[in-house]
Amino acid sequence: MAVLNAVVIGSGGRARAHLAVIPKLSDRYRLVGVCDIDEERARTVGAEMGARAYTDLEAMLDKEKPDVGLIAVQPEIHHAVAGVLAERKVHMLTETPIALTVPCADAMIRATAENGVFLEVSENVRRWPHERLKRKIVERGLIGEVRTFYLSYTSGAYHGVSAVRAILGTEARGVTGAFPDGEAIRERGRIEWSGGIRGTYEYNTERKNYWEIIGTGGAIRGRELHLYEGDGKLDLVTETIGEAPRKTVRRACVGTEPEVSWESHLQAYALPEADGVAIADAWCSLYDTVVHGKALDYGGENGRRDIELLMGVRESALKHGEKIALPLAGMTEYETRVHSAFEKVYGTDILDLKPRHLKQKYSLPDHLRDLVLYGRMLGK
Repeated sequence: MAVLNAVVIGSGGRARAHLAVIPKLSDRYRLVGVCDIDEERARTVGAEMGARAYTDLEAMLDKEKPDVGLIAVQPEIHHAVAGVLAERKVHMLTETPIALTVPCADAMIRATAENGVFLEVSENVRRWPHERLKRKIVERGLIGEVRTFYLSYTSGAYHGVSAVRAILGTEARGVTGAFPDGEAIRERGRIEWSGGIRGTYEYNTERKNYWEIIGTGGAIRGRELHLYEGDGKLDLVTETIGEAPRKTVRRACVGTEPEVSWESHLQAYALPEADGVAIADAWCSLYDTVVHGKALDYGGENGRRDIELLMGVRESALKHGEKIALPLAGMTEYETRVHSAFEKVYGTDILDLKPRHLKQKYSLPDHLRDLVLYGRMLGK
């Protein structure tokens, strides 16, 4: 089986999560380079991983000539990195969100299409074993006809959006949004989906990361299946096999009659945790596309839809609850303000970022971090 040379751009927390998985996929990938603008951190990570360290992205690409690059830097420069990789004909896996705004995501998708390379998104939540099980539960009709949902997500709402989109198996058609008073709920969106499903998204600091899917015959609440008749409440269980260091996730299941389960297709690898399974699945998706010509499991268009829905919620909130139709018809006022806010940091419009801007080291101001997470800056 072909082994692809991979490089990692960024060496922070999410990059570290990937770096823990890549060596386990040694039949598919060989890590050859790590790049970070922090020279000491790049050298430390490179030494730990047995890969060459760089502080200059283009120098790394010239030297290593990789097949695949992981984009694991701050999201406002994802599209700038993607542009460089695409021009060098390097396929890419990007961390989430795919980009800061829809126009930035579109720039990534366009660059990869024009240069004939593939773009996969490492959206981990929808790839967790218990989330794949939830999709099977809904597909089997165990909770009847889905009528509504509730979603709270406080560590990247695009993750929750992606998870709910996957379970519902449909797309949002319209949203209304609000920036509520008080600190508990930072933003809220009422979302209408094809098929008449309606539900609520919140950035709710009290409920944190939690979602429910409610049907005519039952509901999925967190990691529990509640049936209105028969079995009552059942836990969604993830099972592992083997012992460390070969322990791995075998499947996720729920004890209905008959049982419903999702079997991991990655049991050959030592992946004992749900997030490791998700990360490996994203890498394998890209590999199978590059080497075997299969369709991407998720891809840039799906990553774009996750962000588009949130941009719609925030545009509506900015316009005092005006209903916003999806898909969006062009760049929103909210996104224009986001670009303007980041222009003050970089000194240029986000869409005009060049490789030289990737060398700029800074700490994201709190108000911009809040803007990325839940748009609250606009409420000032």
